[in-house]
Amino acid sequence: MPRKTAQEVHASLQVHETQCAERWTTAFKHFEKLDDDINGLNNWIKGGLTTIVISMLLILLKDYLI
Repeated sequence: MPRKTAQEVHASLQVHETQCAERWTTAFKHFEKLDDDINGLNNWIKGGLTTIVISMLLILLKDYLI
């Protein structure tokens, strides 16, 4: 197998860089969607925890509030 010339290596690297750029663009879009999904779940968890804590406090303090 003959050695590649500098021009062939350069052309291969340009193709590789183009493909990698497209892959990273796709990956970053997926990462952003995952971040949004995780933030949404985090907000649901915080809301649920807040509801539970307030409910528990109201149950414990109901004798004092009446």
